[in-house]
Amino acid sequence: MRWLQAAAQPRSGAASRRAVRLGIGDDAAILRFAAGEDAVVTTDLFLEGVHFLRARERAADCGYRCASRALSDLAAMGARPAALFVSLALPPASGAWGRQFFRGLLAAARQAGAELAGGDLAALPRGVLADIVGLGAAPRGRALTRAGARPGDRLFVSGRLGLAAAGRAWVQGGARRGAKREMPPAAAIARFRRPRARWELGMALAAQRLATAAMDISDGLSLDLARLCAASGVGAVVDAARLPRLPGPQGLRHALAGGEDYELLFTVPARNTARLRRLHPAGVALTEIGEITAQPGLWLRPASGPPRPLAARGWDHFQRRG
Repeated sequence: MRWLQAAAQPRSGAASRRAVRLGIGDDAAILRFAAGEDAVVTTDLFLEGVHFLRARERAADCGYRCASRALSDLAAMGARPAALFVSLALPPASGAWGRQFFRGLLAAARQAGAELAGGDLAALPRGVLADIVGLGAAPRGRALTRAGARPGDRLFVSGRLGLAAAGRAWVQGGARRGAKREMPPAAAIARFRRPRARWELGMALAAQRLATAAMDISDGLSLDLARLCAASGVGAVVDAARLPRLPGPQGLRHALAGGEDYELLFTVPARNTARLRRLHPAGVALTEIGEITAQPGLWLRPASGPPRPLAARGWDHFQRRG
């Protein structure tokens, strides 16, 4: 597709730190990172019927969300987004849908300062499958991981949790369930359709050595927090009243287990919290929601009464359903 090759070219005035030296149009890409940087690589699948419904979602929104999956992984590692590669398989008569998909993907990439540097196109008898690869650069030895949290660290999240889950329930299920269903806030639908990965925040946390551990919230806060704690060999207590979420019991459920927020979950030593509060990464709110404990396990502290066990619930591809 010549139009894709042209559309993927960096705009004039591109940053001098461009990593892509040779992109779309050859057999392989050539990338070069600056001295003192580590390459960070992530890959993710984006499947029709699992991650999106082609009949109910706009192709450009699907492309944007596909790119955001990789950009959010890079953000969680504190990496500067550099390049995306995407392989897309779709039915032969779906060319127009594919073009809109790439337009959305390119919009997300450009917003992050990344380039579409390659990939592949193929035909499938039915259904759409996309494989997204993201490459980024982190200061050497400073990339964030899930394994550094320590007892006493404060637990933080960015943005509002559960917005994407509320938006997804409406976009993917609203037409089926009828008009009686209450429509969520416009912000929830927007967050689901066009999630913005928090790369500025991740880069600042890594560069300034503010966080001890981090990951993105893609499968639900409780499930992703359980993964971070397992990697670090610690536990956590979450204050229900502090969670930045939609109101009501449904808002709490979406915040804890909804998924696709693509916000950052990270731990900060108490001595760093004052410096953290002076950060203003792209205007995103940062909220302290609990603390890391030496005793393994997750606990939810309600507004009144003792903490109770918090089950790790969220999106799991291999969980039995129904």
